[in-house]
Amino acid sequence: MWITRQLTSNFRQEYTIERKLVDSRSTHIVEIFKSADFDEVAMIDEKHLMLKKYLYIESELLSHIPLCVIQKPKNVLLFDSFNLEIAYECLKHNVSVDCVQGDRKSLDSLMSFLPHFHQVMQHKDFRLVAQAMDLEIKKYDVIIADSILNKHQIDGLSRMLTSEGILIIRNHHPLLEENLFIESLKYCEDFFQIIMPFFSHISILSDKSYIFASKRLHPCADMLLQKIDLLPQLQYYNAKIHENAFVLPNFLFDKLNGIARF
Repeated sequence: MWITRQLTSNFRQEYTIERKLVDSRSTHIVEIFKSADFDEVAMIDEKHLMLKKYLYIESELLSHIPLCVIQKPKNVLLFDSFNLEIAYECLKHNVSVDCVQGDRKSLDSLMSFLPHFHQVMQHKDFRLVAQAMDLEIKKYDVIIADSILNKHQIDGLSRMLTSEGILIIRNHHPLLEENLFIESLKYCEDFFQIIMPFFSHISILSDKSYIFASKRLHPCADMLLQKIDLLPQLQYYNAKIHENAFVLPNFLFDKLNGIARF
C-alpha cells in the first residue's frame, strides 16, 4: 500500500505503508498509517506529514532555538499546531505554554501518535484554548506557529510579543517552492528587525523550512551557550545544530539579499 502527497504540480512523494490506523474527519482530516520505515506517519488534510520516528527533530529545534536566545522567558504561545511535542520541549525551560488549537477532535486523534500527549495536556503550566480570543491578555516571549501564515496573521502575532519577543513561523521549502519561500520572508519586513530562515536535517522530507523573526535578538549572536549546556540530554538539538540550522548555500543567500535581515 502507498500514500501519496502532491507537493507541487511537478513533485510528489510516495510512502509505503502497511495499514491505516486512524481516520478522523472534523475541521481537519487526520489519517495515521503504520510504516516500516517511520514507525507511524500522520497525514493532515491529505498534505502535511508528521513522521513519528523523527518527530523529536522539529520539536526540539523549534522550541529550543528561541528559548536558548532569550535570557529568562516566561510565556510561550504554540499557535495552530497539532504537534504537542513542541510544547513538551518548551516546558523543559520552566515556562508557561498556551496552545491555540480549535480542532480538539483532530488533536485527540493524535493521542497515541504523540509520545507525551497526556503529559503535556495534564501539565500545570500548559493551557489549551480553541481560539486566540480565549487567551488571557498578556505578552509572549516566544510564539511558535507551525503553520504557514499570511501577512495579516504575522502582524497580529507580532503585537502579542514582548519588546524582545521572537516569532517562529513555518515556511515553504526553497528547493520546492522558491517564490513562496521568499514571499513569506517578505511578509515579516514591516514587523521585525531580524528575519532569518532556518532548516532541520529532514526539511526535504517534511517539505518545511522556518523563519526566525525577532524584534531585537539574533539567533546566533545572542545564543546562550550556558543555557544550552544545562538542558537535559536531547536526541537532536545542541549548540552546533543551533548555529548550523541558519547556514545558507550561496545561491540562496544571494537571492535573499535585501529581504532576510541577518
